[in-house]
Amino acid sequence: MKKLLFLVLCNLSVFTVTCAQNIVQIVKGNVTDQESLITLPGANVVIAGTDPLLGAVTDQDGNFKIENVPVGRYNIYISYLGYDPVTIPEILVGSGKEVVINVGLKESLTQMEQVVVKAHARKDKPLNTMAAVSARLFTVEETRRYAGGLDDPARLVSAFAGVTTGNLQDNAIVIRGNSPKGVSWRLEGVDIPNPNHFSGGNIAGGGTVCIISSQLLSNSDFFTGAFPAEYGNALAGVFDLKLRSGNTEKREYTFQAGLMGIDFAAEGPFVKGKNASYLFNYRYSTFGLLTNLGLIPSEQIPVYQDLSFKLNFPTRKTGIFSLWGTGAIDFNHEPIDHDSSAWETAWDRVTYDWKVNLGAIGLTHKYIFRKNTYINTSLVATANRNSMDMKRLDDQLIEKPNWYFTDNSAKLVLSSFINHKFSVHHTNRTGFNFNTLFYNIDLNGTINDIPETYRNFVKEDDYNSHLQLYTQSRYDFSTNLSFNAGVHAEYLLLNGNFTIDPRLGMKWEFVPGHVISFGYGKHSQLEELKIYGINRRIGNNNTYPNKNLDFSHAHHFVLGYDLRINENIRLKIEPYYQHLYNIPGIPDSSYSMINFKQDWTFRDSLANNSTGRNIGIDFTLERFLNNNFYYLVTASVFDSKYKGDDGIWRNSRYDKEFVANVLVGKEFFIGRNKSNILGLNGRLNIIGGERISPILIKESMAARREIYDENRAFEDQEAYKYYLDLTITYRINKKRHASILALQLKNALGAPLSEGYSYNYKNDDIQKDETVVILPVISYKIEF
Repeated sequence: MKKLLFLVLCNLSVFTVTCAQNIVQIVKGNVTDQESLITLPGANVVIAGTDPLLGAVTDQDGNFKIENVPVGRYNIYISYLGYDPVTIPEILVGSGKEVVINVGLKESLTQMEQVVVKAHARKDKPLNTMAAVSARLFTVEETRRYAGGLDDPARLVSAFAGVTTGNLQDNAIVIRGNSPKGVSWRLEGVDIPNPNHFSGGNIAGGGTVCIISSQLLSNSDFFTGAFPAEYGNALAGVFDLKLRSGNTEKREYTFQAGLMGIDFAAEGPFVKGKNASYLFNYRYSTFGLLTNLGLIPSEQIPVYQDLSFKLNFPTRKTGIFSLWGTGAIDFNHEPIDHDSSAWETAWDRVTYDWKVNLGAIGLTHKYIFRKNTYINTSLVATANRNSMDMKRLDDQLIEKPNWYFTDNSAKLVLSSFINHKFSVHHTNRTGFNFNTLFYNIDLNGTINDIPETYRNFVKEDDYNSHLQLYTQSRYDFSTNLSFNAGVHAEYLLLNGNFTIDPRLGMKWEFVPGHVISFGYGKHSQLEELKIYGINRRIGNNNTYPNKNLDFSHAHHFVLGYDLRINENIRLKIEPYYQHLYNIPGIPDSSYSMINFKQDWTFRDSLANNSTGRNIGIDFTLERFLNNNFYYLVTASVFDSKYKGDDGIWRNSRYDKEFVANVLVGKEFFIGRNKSNILGLNGRLNIIGGERISPILIKESMAARREIYDENRAFEDQEAYKYYLDLTITYRINKKRHASILALQLKNALGAPLSEGYSYNYKNDDIQKDETVVILPVISYKIEF
């Protein structure tokens, strides 16, 4: 009879645990097959470092529950006959909330009479098993623990290799030299609009902070290139965010107050003894609340609120139903100064009201209808309303319309895939996304702030359809060699354009601890709907010069080498090459959407006439949290070039050349019985400056506004920036609740933020726009 012997090494060479003896908590969860999601009854779960050793065996539904676990950090080992064992490393057990761990095990390819297996911990390994390269898992705890993260997934991943940021005021990310607008956001497996407060305010693809609270997030994936076939309509990268389900046995609450907002979260069963659960979080901006109370001025104060939730309804015979959603309401007001002698820049003579509302709501059904097959179907509705009414004082101090736009878009999505495990070697996932796109756009503005040029550029109200199809397979030839392949196809009904994008990946552990990998993907992306709706009035008819724009395309090639130095330290090196083509640009100019940042009143005719290339190498040296200490050192050297319709190769706007991060943290268990945790975390970020076009001083002075030399586009580069972020956390574990105090200091060195140039009315000259923002974020959270 075949046996699998799981060896648990309960000594300090494998794990370190610090715990308190008097304060205890429950650790529970579910164990399933990684590919088919069938539950695994009889799996062994062991919490290493407990004395006596605590553990459990999963029941017929794959559930386990371990009571009286002292607070602290633990490695949790999970094994099952015929499956590779896994380690869930450094799980934090606190007194405020029960710990819920849901884990998938991979069926073992090696069947021997007796096998001794040591479970390896890989915190970086993505949830998506189809990913071979340029993929990384991130945890909810890291969004708080990593210095500079500010509980925001976008700011968190800026510490990863290949990723740079725009500036402190925005969480837009630049992946391997690509524009932030090339990043796709997914929630519960479905594409959603950019889920950030004041989305796209400074940079398309960014915002101030993510609207989805870390209180709701589960472990999620982040991709920087050559991503699997299920991901489409993205050129740069993918956030694949997952929501956790609420506690099914106990009602739990979280309250948090800090500079970023005031949060309240709740979770628990609808009815005790049943499996249906709820989970939600509501947040209101702290500054907005103080403004509403009249305690601080309202000038330029961002007011925002958001709500996210997930309702989970497991059934015995018809699968799992979940209703989930997220939404935000944002408002910002800029007052006007009628005293022209006080003007410094053009912004002093404008006033605006800016409103952004966005949301997504989905119903998802997951059904396992055969032992090795499950189907996942979602019906999702998303909406985004962005409006701004801006007026500008002319030289006679009369308010004149300058911008007025309402950009209302919505999407109805039917998404479904079937996942089938053919064998222990082969798994396939095939699916589709059918998107019905609705848009109502009214875009008006001036040309160069001249009141007489105010006109309508787009006024459209219509709908269209976008279809995505994909299939992908993973085949494991052995425990050391795996291969995946797939294809993603897209069709846009508006103009009949379609694309077929192949994807390939391979991983080979040629020597124990040494893995080489390869990934290739062709990726495609549409432009925003308003780009296609730009029109020109010719006679009595409107013409649409951008209606037939084709998809933008990119070929991604990635080679990886992963060295596991020991149980807790790894080195990863990834050289890459990306060829971008068919990118829209303005004919006979240097302008290309490769460099797009933001332009609310964009009105130009475009053609698929520009190309680009990104080439570079990413380095990662990481020590996972062990013995209460971790570090992450990343560096990226890259070159980003593009060629517009004028045929000249130039540096792209996002060619920052170099970025490096040193992130380090240490935890101290202190207090009575060592039950409290003091966390000290720091991050040093060195980043190359953004590229800008040279300023034409003479012409700018004459026009009293900044005019750039676009014939020499992006020849100049801002200076390198050095950012230091610090985070101090202190967790106090009590018998029935936990309190967490946090101080996060962003940009401790006071590095200036560069915003190009502007005309200064007082000095009558062209000045470089630089501001220094040092952001201290203090917060208090209680879990009970």
